[in-house]
Amino acid sequence: MGFRMSADRFDNYGTIEARFNSVGACGHPIHRGELIGYNRRNRKTMCAECWHKWQAENAEADYLEANPSACCW
Repeated sequence: MGFRMSADRFDNYGTIEARFNSVGACGHPIHRGELIGYNRRNRKTMCAECWHKWQAENAEADYLEANPSACCW
């Protein structure tokens, strides 16, 4: 198995404004005007709630990796 550039990785996503109502790859509804996650490589979308949650998780992981002394374990 080789590395796939279209993999569903956080770094492949960006924030865009939804242009129409639809359903994201996460299975949740997307409403026009919401800020959602969009993967340009495989054209997958993520609803606003899932996208914001994933952004927060990655921001926390980045912070803890950069500041190991901040970790509580």
